[in-house]
Amino acid sequence: MKRRIAGLRAVVGALFLASACSSGHHTAAPTTTTTAAPNPDVIPAVITPAYVDAVFKVLEHIDGNASRELISSKAVTPQVLADIRSIYNDPLYAQEVQIAHQSLQGDLSNVRQPLGDVVVTVTHLISSSPTCVFVETASNYDAVLYKTGNPVASEYWALRPKQNGSDPGHLNETPWSLAFNVDYNSPTSIPDQCAGQSRS
Repeated sequence: MKRRIAGLRAVVGALFLASACSSGHHTAAPTTTTTAAPNPDVIPAVITPAYVDAVFKVLEHIDGNASRELISSKAVTPQVLADIRSIYNDPLYAQEVQIAHQSLQGDLSNVRQPLGDVVVTVTHLISSSPTCVFVETASNYDAVLYKTGNPVASEYWALRPKQNGSDPGHLNETPWSLAFNVDYNSPTSIPDQCAGQSRS
């Protein structure tokens, strides 16, 4: 078992080659029906996988900004710290800062230039409420790494409301931060990290 490093995963992914395979597809012709994308900045009455995907898109872009700043500056700058702080609750924040420092010592030749964002997609919405969301996901590193490793078999995240004072610059417009993350190389089920809270 290992916790997949979400913050600065672009950098750490290059070091550990942990990624998921792309599963995108193309339609032959545009459809006539369009559905508005969920607004990640507002918690809906019913939390859906599409809504959580939209939240991850925002969080992963901020994560990508932190990685891009880290690589460009070759230092853990105040902006890197602000980006990480805006998307991580304690105690993950301190771990991500430590990993940011460590990543600067690694070989980053596998990191794409320009560096894109990791794409996290919900495969199973396990539980949800206005105070906690627990999901199983898959991650795509195609925009981040030149060579990607084998996808993990099980990947889990918990999202909780941002901690007070964690985002004074309003870098993260969603109400959510990353509070728990773990993945496994073999299929594994784990307890619901939101258990005991009311669900939507």
